[in-house]
Amino acid sequence: MMGRVKMDWMNLTEEDAERRRSALRTLLEGFDVPAMRLELTKRNLQWLRRNISINNADNPMLRTAFDLIVWLIRWEDRQKNAG
Repeated sequence: MMGRVKMDWMNLTEEDAERRRSALRTLLEGFDVPAMRLELTKRNLQWLRRNISINNADNPMLRTAFDLIVWLIRWEDRQKNAG
């Protein structure tokens, strides 16, 4: 099994983050998530991190979606702290 790859946050761009947002939006179409939580604000990302598995435990893409949510929260935090 492959381990996690350490992220080089210094070489990532907003374009990388937007690609991940787009991928997450596409994934969330197949999840049972309230429509109001589909806008990927920091608050909604935090809500999704806490709640996405409640009605979606059997979704085979749950881990992928969760990893994208966590990545985007970290990205937002790093952008806030960098500026």
